[in-house]
Amino acid sequence: MAEGFLTIEPTMTQQAFTEQNQKRWAETEALAAALEKGGKTAEAVRLPMLYRQLCADSALAQHRIYGEKLCGELNALVIRCRNLLAREEGAAAWRVATLLLRDFPVALRREWRLFALAMLLFFGPMAGMVAAAKYDPRWIFSVLGPEQMRMLDGMYGPGDEKEFLRGEFGSDFGMFGHYIENNVSIGLRMAGAGVLAMVGALFALAYQGVVIGAMQGYVHYAGDTEKFYRFVSGHAAFELVGIVICGTAGLRLGQAVLKPGRMSRGDALAEAGRQALPLIYGGCLLVFFAAFIEGFWSASPGSTRVKYAVGAMNWLLLAVYLCGCGRGGKEGSGAA
Repeated sequence: MAEGFLTIEPTMTQQAFTEQNQKRWAETEALAAALEKGGKTAEAVRLPMLYRQLCADSALAQHRIYGEKLCGELNALVIRCRNLLAREEGAAAWRVATLLLRDFPVALRREWRLFALAMLLFFGPMAGMVAAAKYDPRWIFSVLGPEQMRMLDGMYGPGDEKEFLRGEFGSDFGMFGHYIENNVSIGLRMAGAGVLAMVGALFALAYQGVVIGAMQGYVHYAGDTEKFYRFVSGHAAFELVGIVICGTAGLRLGQAVLKPGRMSRGDALAEAGRQALPLIYGGCLLVFFAAFIEGFWSASPGSTRVKYAVGAMNWLLLAVYLCGCGRGGKEGSGAA
């Protein structure tokens, strides 16, 4: 055939099509059968990919009219896989709801002693730094760097904080992304630091309290306090408590290293990790929610009175949620 002319390849026969894909169909059918029986298998993560390939095979078989039997078998397998995926999506949504409405608040109440310690370690240095900065601003300058003070001047100085933040991050979504990266990473580092025999989590909680207190003290010293409190009031409850909860998870991990009991330290740490996981998830979700509010609402124009009212309502709702959700579930007393 002359070069440049379209070459038309013959259509694959039904037998060749079946031989080419039979192994994958058998794998898909076996995986579907195992999942339908309620079995747990590491191969379950491959089901979405196998389902997509199976849909393409079924569509091709029907287009090429490969026979009622083959098309019917493929279509039946497609329906089984689709039902399994829908069930898994529903189960995932149920697991998230269970985490938020039961596991997280119950886990926090179980570790109430460690949570109280984390609150003291965080808010104590924070309040102390604000008080110290009021009498001697040199405390502020010993903690904050020039870039941090520049940011505070831009946000809480005489200019428009919304325009300043847009100049820094480009958009509300850019601000949201920045706060997510900064705040969630702080929470995760705080939780992870607990494996250093609690010392890392103790230091991280106190250090974050000192830094936030220094920032607050700097605004009192050189900025507009009304603008500051109007900005932070809406998200402060979720951000500050979320950070403390991540620190609580770190303390729980560190406690297992210090006091493994009759278990080996590795086993004790693994068990503590299982117990701390709802705290890590819940703390990071609170910080995520705080970043959403901070990025899209905190800097928006609005009445100071309304901002304060929303902030007070958020503190109240968070307290009711953490103290009340999951009551009736299994709650033990946290170890000191």
